[in-house]
Amino acid sequence: MTFWKHLAAFARAATAAFGAHAQAQPETIRFGGFGQGFGQPHGVALLAIAQGKGFIADEFKGTPVKLSFEYFTGTGPAINEAIANNRLDVAQYGSLPNIIGKAGGLPTRILASYGYTTVFGLARKDLEVNSFKDLKGRKVAVAKGTVLHWALLKALQDNGLTLRDIQLVDLKTADQLAALSAGSVDAAVGSSSLLTLRDKGVGKVFYSSKDQGAKASGFGGILVSEAFEKQYPDATQRIANGLVKAAHWLGQEANRDEAYRLWTLSGMPYQAFKDDYDGVSLKEAFNPRVDAFLLSQYDDAIDFTKENKLIRNDIDVAKWAAPQYVENALRAQGLQTYWTNRAALVARR
Repeated sequence: MTFWKHLAAFARAATAAFGAHAQAQPETIRFGGFGQGFGQPHGVALLAIAQGKGFIADEFKGTPVKLSFEYFTGTGPAINEAIANNRLDVAQYGSLPNIIGKAGGLPTRILASYGYTTVFGLARKDLEVNSFKDLKGRKVAVAKGTVLHWALLKALQDNGLTLRDIQLVDLKTADQLAALSAGSVDAAVGSSSLLTLRDKGVGKVFYSSKDQGAKASGFGGILVSEAFEKQYPDATQRIANGLVKAAHWLGQEANRDEAYRLWTLSGMPYQAFKDDYDGVSLKEAFNPRVDAFLLSQYDDAIDFTKENKLIRNDIDVAKWAAPQYVENALRAQGLQTYWTNRAALVARR
């Protein structure tokens, strides 16, 4: 073989190798998360920190990969629809829509925990509502199909009530605020966005899961589509690396104020985050591990969801989970012992 033939063969091999390398990363990674209904291109919790501080973007420096972020006012149900229509690769949203989507056949894996959501119950100030028991016969707003819907169902059960005892009104966050202000509903179960009405003197808080800790709070995951994970395992690992860096940054007390300010880009006021997280360890609240504690929460929520006839199919949580990516990131960043590998909340079923 002549020199030129050798050179041509080398060039073809190099081109093939470059092509294979280039195909190892996607052109664009499409992230989605729950929004607050204010039409802002920013969110809250772990994904918003990873976006705002550039932790995921840093993982793809030197590559042509583009990142897009979308925060849905329709929250969980809208995210499930986007995944089903192949519009998202990675999504942060609550456990109930996670479960409904998986039971309905959505091919997802649990990549990380996004932290927990404090659940608030707020009633109109002029009403004698001091607990969930006082909601009997009243109009109660919640965004159906979300983790807050799950929290309402659990709270009713814990107080000896069922959905038949209230008039459930399906409203998104912004619509809940408007309905409460207008007096067309009596109460709402939602996130800290409800606290704006307390601050305006329109409503009063009768319940906060913050008083009971993580076991009573809303929770969920950052999920990756099975197709994306299979085609781009390296990109999936890089995403997990960025999420762990974001969680570690959140865990530093010196960053608390900046975190609140980043989350205000979602449209929610600074005071709402102070009320939500002051006195709470952000390190523990945003533990990203897909550990026995998180999986037991999912097991419990799946059983509860089946009992309430929101799903019919069983889900094997162990097969659904993909804990290896976060664990790899923890080892690579020397953070194996930074977060507790939490024990199960309840006995695994």
